[in-house]
Amino acid sequence: MKIGQLMLFQNHPNLPQSDYDMYQHELEIALMTEPLGLDSIWAVEHHFTDYTLSPDIPQFLGFMAGQTKRINLGTAAIILPWHKDPIRVATSIAMLDNISKGRVLMGLGRGLAQIEYDGFGIDMGESRDRMNESAAMIIEALETGFMEGDGPYFKQERREIRPRPFKSFKDRTLIVSMSPDTAPHAAKLGGSIMTFAIGPWETRAKEIDIWRGHYEREQGKQAPPTSANLFVVCDKDAGRAKEMAYKYMSDYWKSAMAHYELSGDHFAKKGGGAYDFYHESAKYAKQAGDEKMGEAFTDLQIWGTPEQCLEKIQGIQDIIGAMDINCSFSFAGMPYDYAKQNLELFAKDVVPVVQKWEAPDYKAA
Repeated sequence: MKIGQLMLFQNHPNLPQSDYDMYQHELEIALMTEPLGLDSIWAVEHHFTDYTLSPDIPQFLGFMAGQTKRINLGTAAIILPWHKDPIRVATSIAMLDNISKGRVLMGLGRGLAQIEYDGFGIDMGESRDRMNESAAMIIEALETGFMEGDGPYFKQERREIRPRPFKSFKDRTLIVSMSPDTAPHAAKLGGSIMTFAIGPWETRAKEIDIWRGHYEREQGKQAPPTSANLFVVCDKDAGRAKEMAYKYMSDYWKSAMAHYELSGDHFAKKGGGAYDFYHESAKYAKQAGDEKMGEAFTDLQIWGTPEQCLEKIQGIQDIIGAMDINCSFSFAGMPYDYAKQNLELFAKDVVPVVQKWEAPDYKAA
């Protein structure tokens, strides 16, 4: 199992600070990734609010490439409908891969927040079609070295990608899947599934199994491990771990509820598919309330003593099958000293154990 660190760059009101100060603190934590033995560093893409201040993932990963030699560099994910020129995304990824000597893992997604779609002047109802059209162009360009397109959303004369892609992304592409309708699209694109823990793992397992079936039919080979993005609180004191988890994971969830307007009714107007799924989820969230939803979110994550964290990771893998994990250790204004201790203990007592685990029912090529 591979373990990465997922950076959020959240400027949460629990810890009032300037954006500059937040970035300096978060970069200190990011730079701990390689020395502590993790396999990769990842970042999300978000704009316009303090929910997460991460508008340019390749720029951050370019910085990390220059500070590291071994770890992979992952996008979790580039939100394609917000990028009106797929060729710029492809050339940015190709450049990052060249300067990092082939360490890029490319995660692609389509986004969910109305405020971000409005900020870019993009109709959220077009997100699925924009995502699929752009992703296919980018994946093909990175495979062949050329991009062209004449779809309903993106027109591109045939042009060469420079710097040239120098190795395939076929086994380095991930598609964010948070709803059942994404599975066949991800499989057709040849991407592994990247998922965030926002609902019961048993439900997520059903969606992952659907993707595996589509993937094996579309690609003619066994589906690779999924990538699960999780929040972590690891502490030698079980009681303190529980207290910190329910405080900061719940507060993170409340910030996500606000950013995505998950208790609103706007998803019903977005044209079906995954947004129908989110509309139903929003109705439940509104009925349950922030406190109950925050607790339920925390129960899905990884927290406790190192031994308890290992048990929780094993429990998730038992449900969803072969997986890698990307962990967030700093979120919702958690004090930075504690976030560093959290990461250090997890890296010392959990990471070496989990890295030796063989994925169930999966044989690497």
